[in-house]
Amino acid sequence: MIMQQCIKSLDKSTVLFLLAAALMAAGILYLLIKKIKFVRRYPYERKMLLTPTEYRFYKILKERCDKARLLICPKVRMEDFLYVTDRRNMNKYRGYIKSRHIDFILCDRDLHMLAGLELDDLSHSAPAAVRVDLFKNNVFKKIGVPLYRIPVEPRLYRTRIDEMIREII
Repeated sequence: MIMQQCIKSLDKSTVLFLLAAALMAAGILYLLIKKIKFVRRYPYERKMLLTPTEYRFYKILKERCDKARLLICPKVRMEDFLYVTDRRNMNKYRGYIKSRHIDFILCDRDLHMLAGLELDDLSHSAPAAVRVDLFKNNVFKKIGVPLYRIPVEPRLYRTRIDEMIREII
């Protein structure tokens, strides 16, 4: 009853104004939703998870790890297996690990991390890479998990992998 009285008391120009404002709001909402859901560009293409060198190594590693009943997790982001204990400087220390990965993480059947493995090619001799490698070495030392570095020398892969597996199981 009160609503009907309010509507009757509005003049024609006020009703038209409110109608126009509602249509305009609906139009803006429509455009925002359309932009959010449909106008995004996705400039991505799929690529191989491992480089050809890493994949050749992986096949040998897998053969050896299968025999030892170990699981291999390739290209694991450090932030996925580490957490920052310094809450006051969380963002600072998180920044060191969020975009870095380890080439391979070896785990037992329950996915308990047993070792990290880095396949080191010539790029690891660059000054920036040396600093990153030192950082990774120190982090693994801190968390009590061995980090193995295997140089890209295909003829030595089997020997190096076998030595590593003997040490971790």
